Amino acid sequence: MLTRYVMMSFGADDFRYWQAHWLILSLMAHAPRPREITVVTDHPQNFGWFGDAIKVHGMTAADVADWIGPQGYFFRTLIKSLEFALETGTTPGAVAYLDTDTVVNRSLAPMIEDLERGNAFLDCLEYPIYESGRMGNKGARTLWEALGDTEWLGIRIHRGTCLWNTGITALSGSDAPLIKKALAICDAMLASGVTHRLTEQVALGAVLTESKAVKEINPAGRDPWITHYWGNKHGWHESITAHLATLHHRGLTLEEAVEFLLRNPIDRPRIVGRTRTWHRLLKVAPAK
Repeated sequence: MLTRYVMMSFGADDFRYWQAHWLILSLMAHAPRPREITVVTDHPQNFGWFGDAIKVHGMTAADVADWIGPQGYFFRTLIKSLEFALETGTTPGAVAYLDTDTVVNRSLAPMIEDLERGNAFLDCLEYPIYESGRMGNKGARTLWEALGDTEWLGIRIHRGTCLWNTGITALSGSDAPLIKKALAICDAMLASGVTHRLTEQVALGAVLTESKAVKEINPAGRDPWITHYWGNKHGWHESITAHLATLHHRGLTLEEAVEFLLRNPIDRPRIVGRTRTWHRLLKVAPAK
């Protein structure tokens, strides 16, 4: 079955496009065919190097604003990207959304087999919202105060509701109704005044876990299947830009660039510690 992989890249910052290029190459290396790699972007010219190997959906500023929505909540675009992937072109057997600060490390064939069995995947389970708030997690406590013990279109945010990282989300092509429901719940939360930066993660995670079996693509304690380096973007950007410079100055074809990626995996942690006072005093940076 066709699996459609979708990512979004908006804005003028070059680094967003460098990491998107590296993600695309990793998908070309590890995503089995039949596949379709789609980029949703307001800078489609930045993906010309890939030619017809990928699909690029160009968006105007008005299009992006529509996806962000009237409350100006940028992360709403994650759910909109999934909706777009499910509804555009040939109906896919499965879709997978990936944040651009991710890279695939090995074959996605086992994930696709699980999707065919009706399961869904999310990046990882973060924490129970209520319990984590009780243990002093300020962000989680604020989230529970805003959403705890409330019901949205039949989905209740209760003391057992967990926060899932949705930066990687994969589901069946038949799950479009669940994505529409997650979008409607996210919009209802935003309209009620809930503008926490994790609102869309709560809405999407709650709908999927209440509706079907959900697995972690990156369970704790295991080597990541798809590295999500949100906590070490600076370090990864250094390696990615160096690799891209090498393959472009050598004039490599796409096929040769994929081989380069396979031969030169980036070995950096996905999360590094925050800069502390002693780092500043000694003028050293935390490990990258």
